[in-house]
Amino acid sequence: MSWLDTFNPLTHVENAEYANFWQTLFATIFLGFWSRAFAVAFLALSFWYGIRRRNFIVGFWTFLIAGFIAYGAALFRFFGLLAR
Repeated sequence: MSWLDTFNPLTHVENAEYANFWQTLFATIFLGFWSRAFAVAFLALSFWYGIRRRNFIVGFWTFLIAGFIAYGAALFRFFGLLAR
């Protein structure tokens, strides 16, 4: 057993449990209140870093994260990765 096997989550939990964890996590983040809260927070951070702090790279990445959270559920549902 190599030291890289300790980082493999499938050596610690079953495959179905691991998949269920990630599906529940994405359903929680990309749907409902938390998706809106995270998207608004990252959008506010993007304007804060982009305009106020003049750090355009961090502002750009936080804007992309906000867009991914806002539209991520629709993309995951389209590809069949997120069940409603």
